[in-house]
Amino acid sequence: MKDLADYRRLSSKKKRVHEFPEGILDVIEKVHPEKYRLMLEGKTCTATLFSSEEWLDIVTKSRNSYKNHIQGIKLARKYSRH
Repeated sequence: MKDLADYRRLSSKKKRVHEFPEGILDVIEKVHPEKYRLMLEGKTCTATLFSSEEWLDIVTKSRNSYKNHIQGIKLARKYSRH
């Protein structure tokens, strides 16, 4: 299993961000940068860092990103066939 440091290295290697859906850590990094730093430094437990409402928001944003990514792939396939 990859740790946060591995994730950070891999996410910085993404050449074109719009081609990749946002994972949960991507959303946390963008929406809650101060809490993201605490997570990377290992100063707090991830489970207690966010309220239930914040977790729902984070998961929803990540899920919507994947949904949009998959729709984009389907559209690209549809129009590339013609």
